[in-house]
Amino acid sequence: MDYTNNPAHRPMIIRILFMAGVALCLGLAWKAVQQPAPAGFLLSPQTQGSNTPTYKESFASSGVTSEIHSAGIVELPNGNIRAVWYGGTREGHEDVAIYTSIWDASSNQWGREHIALNVDATRQGTHRYTRKLGNPIITSSPQKNLWLFYVSAVGGWATSSINLSISKDDGESWGPPRRLIASPFLNFSTLVKGNPIHFTDGTIGLPVYHEFLAKFGELLRLDATGNIIDKTRLSWGRDSLQPVIFPYSKTEAASMLRYAGDPPNRILIQSTNDAGLSWPEPIKTNLPNPNAAISGIEIQHGKQLLLVFNNDSEERDHLSLAISRDQGSSWNIIHTFEQWDHNKKIDNQGYSYPNLIQANNGDFHLVYSWNVQKVKHIHFNQAWLESKLP
Repeated sequence: MDYTNNPAHRPMIIRILFMAGVALCLGLAWKAVQQPAPAGFLLSPQTQGSNTPTYKESFASSGVTSEIHSAGIVELPNGNIRAVWYGGTREGHEDVAIYTSIWDASSNQWGREHIALNVDATRQGTHRYTRKLGNPIITSSPQKNLWLFYVSAVGGWATSSINLSISKDDGESWGPPRRLIASPFLNFSTLVKGNPIHFTDGTIGLPVYHEFLAKFGELLRLDATGNIIDKTRLSWGRDSLQPVIFPYSKTEAASMLRYAGDPPNRILIQSTNDAGLSWPEPIKTNLPNPNAAISGIEIQHGKQLLLVFNNDSEERDHLSLAISRDQGSSWNIIHTFEQWDHNKKIDNQGYSYPNLIQANNGDFHLVYSWNVQKVKHIHFNQAWLESKLP
């Protein structure tokens, strides 16, 4: 049927064209205010640390909530470690909140967890209805404040937005959260999981992804006040999400993404050589993964990449550490953090959503969801890592 020749449909057509024009203008305006390219990627600290191998396991949470998920981690100026995660009766329940605790570097002990932000605080700060919270990620800003990014949704996760709350006292208290404007039109279905990256000009890159109608990754760039000043598309289609960025020089980086498409289930990879301004379509690696989150960092001034992932194409019952010496073209499995114990009967047994950082003293800290019950922490150093290398 030709709707354009039917007078009854002309008002509807005019409205549609008007909305499309507004969306186009907003998109052009958004593009017009984008800032110049960042100066380059800021690489991780490269301190060697102790020559004695260190490997210690502990828990950042004590089981205050029946379920937990999706931990983030950051180093504080005094060398302590702060972890964040979401917990509650179950995922999506109205009592889910963002929890936090601190690891004391001098005693190697975790303190008691407490609530950093909940649904009510999110509603009040953003002035929007909020049904559930998820996926907190934490980083230190150039001003040495803590930035906490987390997801809130009005329905399913596809209705999510990203919120930012800032702490000026190392996470003891948090300012009112505000909703990031990731798009000038239909600003929803943007989620976060991967750790932020830093640029030499003081801006921060936030890897994000979308789940509404399609699944794809983007890289947002934020200024010193936490406003989005630029974004770059990382992938297209319906099967890539939760990007993790590995800078290995001032202008070069790899991006690895969770794959949610048809088998075989493999982690995706892509690379940039212009400080993240452009990315080719990601391709499959030979690393199996059961449609689950990954984490990783660059070390040795970009000469090596470390990856933590579920090393299985179907289940989250293995959590492994892999290393690459060729910017992600090939990988060697060097350690298994967790492996399913079929002799024990544990509800929801599995290990997921890892988050790995390197501290200023060269040590590594890994947190992840352990059996959906606790946040597990593994602390190891460069000497231990080198003892595992082939």
